[in-house]
Amino acid sequence: MKERHASRRVVLRNSIPDKAIWEFAEEQGWKYLGHVPRDPDRGVFYEARWESSDGNTVHFIIDEFADTLYMVAQNHIEKAADDIAERIQSSLPTYSVDQLAEEFDVNMYPAGWAAALLRLGVAAPKTTDEEILTRIRESVGHREAAVRRAALWAMRYAAWPELKGELEKMLSVEKEPEIAEEIRRAIEAFSEAGGES
Repeated sequence: MKERHASRRVVLRNSIPDKAIWEFAEEQGWKYLGHVPRDPDRGVFYEARWESSDGNTVHFIIDEFADTLYMVAQNHIEKAADDIAERIQSSLPTYSVDQLAEEFDVNMYPAGWAAALLRLGVAAPKTTDEEILTRIRESVGHREAAVRRAALWAMRYAAWPELKGELEKMLSVEKEPEIAEEIRRAIEAFSEAGGES
């Protein structure tokens, strides 16, 4: 079975009406494949899926953990998936990575800081972005546990191999047992995915 490549996640504006997404899918000629209903008890988010004529599958996800809506494309050919992501970015009301970085920069209070950092992690490109990495590093030693936890999850969403080393550094100084356990699980996930040390 051929490997499928995922595009980056394209973060949609929370104000986008459902109708706009469905109309866009129809305009693209995508065939609706069905949806996965949300199941909060099992940590499952709502997801709608379409198939395009060139073999892409396109997924719309309501990520309740990060309080973010996003779309992602998958294809056997990486460029085909990336092209769909660019079309989504330019056609629907979305956030660019720069806009999300700016949103992060203006948030001084912990709750807003954590929320903005999570969205930035969700929107992270597939290869390391130094601007995002700097903001994650600024957050790992924050006095508020919620911000440190958001930094951990931003790393999990970004999933760049070198972040495993950042997680290991974070674990060495983390005092909260619950967050330390989440960091350990994240390091295991990076190890299983072949992340670097």
